[in-house]
Amino acid sequence: MADDFKTLVKNYSLAGLVVGYPFNLQGQSSPDASQVSLLVGELCKTGKLDDLSYTYWDENFTSKCVEALLNPLKLNDPVETKTMTDKFAAVCILQVRPPNPG
Repeated sequence: MADDFKTLVKNYSLAGLVVGYPFNLQGQSSPDASQVSLLVGELCKTGKLDDLSYTYWDENFTSKCVEALLNPLKLNDPVETKTMTDKFAAVCILQVRPPNPG
């Protein structure tokens, strides 16, 4: 997987990465967050993130905002609703420039 990741970085000339981090409603790490941390940690160990800046993003907040926007559309298909929510959340996240870590 790490090699596939490095290929994506090269093919798309990525300079940075936004990692969705599942905080709970109290702003604390959720159980799923440990899986995200493990993945990023493993990628760091391989050296695949050495030339790539990355930041964690509270995906719960973004998804809730997008759900509020999509509710009036009354989408009936749960799979379509989830797909649309994920796509709009990604666009929303990429519209906000995270602070430069250094």
